[in-house]
Amino acid sequence: MVTIRTFRPEDFDAARALFARGQLDWTEGTDLEEEARRYIARSLQADLADISANYLDPPRSHFWVALLDGRVVGTVGVQEIDEEEAELRRMSVDGGTRRRGIGARLLATVEDFCREMGYSRVGLSTVVHLAAAMNMYRRYGYRPLRQEPYGKFTVQYFEKDLRG
Repeated sequence: MVTIRTFRPEDFDAARALFARGQLDWTEGTDLEEEARRYIARSLQADLADISANYLDPPRSHFWVALLDGRVVGTVGVQEIDEEEAELRRMSVDGGTRRRGIGARLLATVEDFCREMGYSRVGLSTVVHLAAAMNMYRRYGYRPLRQEPYGKFTVQYFEKDLRG
């Protein structure tokens, strides 16, 4: 049984490792791997260097982990953009536990939190190489906004209106 709960300091190493592994799962051994490794390094030195300060201290932001048998198998965060919009960040599900609804549960957790906080929209970005993630976001009502190049990657931006 998978449980989702608020991030705790003891989850720090597992959450960061899951993020890194998730990025490498689809780039390792490809011409995208070097760029993915740079992105991982920047992310681990930015918001993921202090998850509590960046996601739990701000009152309208949050970070969760999904646990299976006591092991972190999923992560997701949300950060305030402005009064109306939050951004879903750092969604990752362990490769061995994908396609079991963990991502959908994490997404629902974010949306419930955002509604409680009074946000009217949730935005997110992902890379077009992650077709399964893009399909999940569309399935749950996220509409594509635009694409932008990010080095060798193409980033797809999505948004969901939470008001109805």
